[in-house]
Amino acid sequence: MSDSVSDFYHQKTDEQLQFIVQQPALYHPSLVEASQRELRRRGVAVAAPVPAPAEAAPPPRAWGKAVGLSLGMVVLVSGIYWLQQHSDAQKAEVQARNEARRRHQGPPQLTEVPTNAIPNFDGAVASAVAQQPSRVPAAEKTDAQHLRQYRELLKRFWTAETQTEHLTSQAQAGKAGPMFVDQALLVRQTWRGWNQAAVYSYKFGPVMKEHFERMANAASSQQHILDQLPAKLANRQFINDKELNARQADVQDWLAALVPRSPVTGRPYKATLLKARL
Repeated sequence: MSDSVSDFYHQKTDEQLQFIVQQPALYHPSLVEASQRELRRRGVAVAAPVPAPAEAAPPPRAWGKAVGLSLGMVVLVSGIYWLQQHSDAQKAEVQARNEARRRHQGPPQLTEVPTNAIPNFDGAVASAVAQQPSRVPAAEKTDAQHLRQYRELLKRFWTAETQTEHLTSQAQAGKAGPMFVDQALLVRQTWRGWNQAAVYSYKFGPVMKEHFERMANAASSQQHILDQLPAKLANRQFINDKELNARQADVQDWLAALVPRSPVTGRPYKATLLKARL
């Protein structure tokens, strides 16, 4: 050992040399051995090296995570499969009970139930709309706008009128069904289409104007009849009701000048003949 190296160790304190000996991992082996010799020369007991700290366990590999996830998926899929099988078993049990009940009850029995639906009168409406303009002079039908307005009024009027005649005819024949009240209300709503158009002023010729006034009068009376008739169905009270009978007669008279026969019943409308005393 050279004098410079020897001086290096001689200058170190016992604590410094002990530190080098106790931490062999931090220094070169020759430096550690030289420190041990110097300590023995000085008569200082050499302390045992401090054991190096244990290395931390390596993190689990990716395949370990994959195995854990796979196991989790197996458990999840197994659970879903069990639930599905359990649900299918319950459905099969319910179907079996329903099938047994159907076999016990036998085949369904068809029962005829009378219906009170209002028939479709589109054909009757189209017929009336086609007939009525024939009573209007050709001179009044030259204005395209007036003719278009007139036809629209006819369509709205006869749509509600045909339904009204159907209900009143059913009542007259004693065939008013249990839904008569609701049907009367429904037809009154159909009249709204006419009411909305009747509020406007039209510059018709004299015959178109007369037709419009007749339809307006008939519409007013028919709506009043539909309002009063349901309450008088019991015991056919409407048969002897003077006001309703008078309104029915007026409607017949007003319509007789528009079309010759009812598009619903096929019977002629009855015009009222006034007799004057001479």
